[in-house]
Amino acid sequence: MSVNFGVLKTRVGSRVQDTSSSFATIIGYFINDRYREILRRTNFNAINPDYALTATSASTVPSASTYTLPIDFGKEMYVHNSGTHKNISHIPFDILNQEYESELENTGNIIQYSIFTTKDTSAASAEASAARVKKIRFFRAPLTDTYFLIPYEMRPADLSADTDELAVGCETAVEYGATADAWAYKRQTAKSAYYEGLYEKAIQSLMWDQDNQPNQIHLMNVRPLNRSEGI
Repeated sequence: MSVNFGVLKTRVGSRVQDTSSSFATIIGYFINDRYREILRRTNFNAINPDYALTATSASTVPSASTYTLPIDFGKEMYVHNSGTHKNISHIPFDILNQEYESELENTGNIIQYSIFTTKDTSAASAEASAARVKKIRFFRAPLTDTYFLIPYEMRPADLSADTDELAVGCETAVEYGATADAWAYKRQTAKSAYYEGLYEKAIQSLMWDQDNQPNQIHLMNVRPLNRSEGI
């Protein structure tokens, strides 16, 4: 079990000798900043292989063709129509609206999809509705209920509740990085630099552990030279 958000804030506060609740809030920002950076630098890759949704036939085309995706949705791996046993192709949302403007209200076989980001219009308050959500739009709207399998790469959300846990085992690196930020905030440059060094060392160890797979065979993507270009 990983160390949760509350424990990390307490540990960083103890390292910088400030365990006040007000500074714990600031430490939380530092933790999330470092957490996001580590996920990017280590090319975080977690997959939800079982996500599926049913595009239902409906009396109104928009409700039958547009669906909100999970909050941790990052990128789809493919969209598979379980009825036809075939994947459907992706089309950018702006291209869909340009090329099929006169057909957007049509119903029929679903042949393409778009994924776009918008605000959460289903939220109860104006503040909540400003939150970003991802939606999938099918083209066309289905004549009958259609089941789709959509495995996707997960996008971890920021830590917020004290019981939230990290998606990867990077607690040590996060703690060192947030401590460096906390010391910098208190204008303790030397102490901040020391923990920054520990942070970088922890990331290198994390990358080594991630890439050092004894049963993995690394292959080279060999590309022949073009003799017609005199190479």
